[in-house]
Amino acid sequence: FADPAPLREEEGARLWLTMVFVVRMRTSQGMMRLLFKNDQATMEDLMLQVKDLTDVEPVDQKLMLMEPLPSRKKVDISGKDIRTTLAKVPLRKGDMLHLLESDKLRVKARPKPEKKKEETQSSSSKQKAKKGPHMTFKAYSKIAGEPVIPDFSSYLNNITHQRSVKSYAPNIHWKLQRYRHLDMFSFPSPTALMKFYSNSMPEVKEKMSRIGIMFGRYVEDINPLVEQNTHDDLKRKKVWDYDANGVRADVQAIYEPPQEAMSTGARFLTDPRQDIVQGMADAMGLEPVGLCICKAKAPEDKKGFQTILTAKELKMLARLQGVFANEKGFSRFACVVMVHQERVEPEAYAASDTCMALERDELLGTVKGEPFKLKTETPEGADPSAMPVIYVPKDNDQSGGTNQAKIKVNPGEPFPMDFFIVKVLATMSKAAVPLFKHCEFPVNGKLSDLKSYMQRHQNEGFATKFSDFNLLLNLPEFFGDKETETAVEVARCIGAGEEFPSDLCSKLDTWFIAKKLF
Repeated sequence: FADPAPLREEEGARLWLTMVFVVRMRTSQGMMRLLFKNDQATMEDLMLQVKDLTDVEPVDQKLMLMEPLPSRKKVDISGKDIRTTLAKVPLRKGDMLHLLESDKLRVKARPKPEKKKEETQSSSSKQKAKKGPHMTFKAYSKIAGEPVIPDFSSYLNNITHQRSVKSYAPNIHWKLQRYRHLDMFSFPSPTALMKFYSNSMPEVKEKMSRIGIMFGRYVEDINPLVEQNTHDDLKRKKVWDYDANGVRADVQAIYEPPQEAMSTGARFLTDPRQDIVQGMADAMGLEPVGLCICKAKAPEDKKGFQTILTAKELKMLARLQGVFANEKGFSRFACVVMVHQERVEPEAYAASDTCMALERDELLGTVKGEPFKLKTETPEGADPSAMPVIYVPKDNDQSGGTNQAKIKVNPGEPFPMDFFIVKVLATMSKAAVPLFKHCEFPVNGKLSDLKSYMQRHQNEGFATKFSDFNLLLNLPEFFGDKETETAVEVARCIGAGEEFPSDLCSKLDTWFIAKKLF
C-alpha cells in the first residue's frame, strides 16, 4: 500500500478531530502543526507539508528534533532518506521540531490577502460569499468512515426493566450534516424549469405551492482540478483521488402529477399513470432524482431561521428520500425550490440522514400555526423515556442558530428545523447535453393535441419530432395495449439518442395514417 499523503493546513483544521498523528514545529513566525493520518507517513510527506506552511524548499530545510526529558538534545533529521517513515525517524505523536533559519533563509510570513474594492463596499450593497459546510459523501467516508443512519424504532420498542446507556436512542444536536449524498443539480436546458414555473403561476398567485418530480440521471462529478496542478513540488506526477468525487444529477424533465395545492405545501394525489410514467422513464434511461417546488415568498423569520422549506415539505422530502434510498439507507434524492420574487433563482436542498430516519420511524410531526417548525411525537405503545433528545438554540437566540447555546426539547415541543436541511448546489450545465428537443406537449394530452403538435413539427424527422417528455408519457395511452411495445421502443431510441429503425418508422406511419393525424 502507498504511504498516506499529508493533509493540507485548511483540510487539517476542518478535520482536526479525525487526525491521530500530530507533530509540532517551531519557526520564527510561531508554532505550527503538521497533521498526518498515522506514523507511516514519510519524510517526503513531512518536507512537502513544511514547504506548504513556510515556503521553504525541501532542499533548504534544516529540521531539528527536540528529544524528550531529561536529555533535551536537538537531533538533525534533515539528512534522513525521504522514504523513511516517521515511525523510523523516530517521531512520536506530539514531538517538537525546530526549523532553523539563517540570514539568507527566513520563513516567509504569509501576507494578509488584500481586500478587493468590491469587498470594501457596504454589506447592504454586496454580501461576502460563505464557504459551504458540506463535503462529498465519498470524501467524508474516506476520512471519517461511512456514517450509519440511526434506527430509532429499535430503541423505542426495546423496553426492558434494566436499561443501560446504550439502550437509549442517540441524542440529536443542533449541527449541520457534514456530508451530502448529492452535490449538485445540473440543468442542461432551462426550458423544463421555465415551463414548470409558468404552470405554477395560478397556485403561486393564491399564495400556494406546486410540486413536480424531476427525472434525470446521476453522474460522477469529477473535480475540474483533475486536469490542473498535475505535478507536485518535486515535479512528480499526481494521481487524482477519484474516491473523493461528488455526485451530480442532470435533470432532463419535470413531471407534474395530480396534486392538491396548499399554502403549507402541495399534497400528491393518487396518480393512475404512475406505472406508465415509471415504465417509460426506465425505457429512456431516466429515474426520479428530486422534487421541484414552486411557491410564493414567505415572510422572513425575525430570528434568522429559514423560511424556504415548510415542515410539511421537509417531511415529504424526507419520506421520498427513504423511498428512493439504496440498500444501506442512503439517498441521493433531493429537491429544487423556486420562490416567486423579482429575481427567481433555483435553490436546492436535501433532508439530512437523521431527519430521514425520524420521518421513517414516524417520530416527526408538524406544528399548527408554525409552518417552519417541527416537533417529535411519541408513537403509540412506545416508551416516552426512550425518545431521542433534541438540543436546539435558546428561544431568545437572535443568531439564526449559529450560536452554541442550546436547550433540551421535550417531545411535542416545536423547534426550528434548519439543522435537518442540507444545502445542495443548483446550476445550469455546460457539459451535459439536453435529451429532449421540445417541451411543449401538455401533461394529459389528447389526440387533438397530438395532431396539432405533429402539424407544427411536420418538417422534422421522427427522432426530433418525438423528442418531448410529456408526449412520450402519453404514447402508451394513444397507442393502446396492443402497441405498448412500440411506445417503449420510441422512448428507448429517444433516451439513447438513436435514429428510429426503419420498421419502427413504418409502424408509426401506419398508425398515424389510420388515426388520420397526418
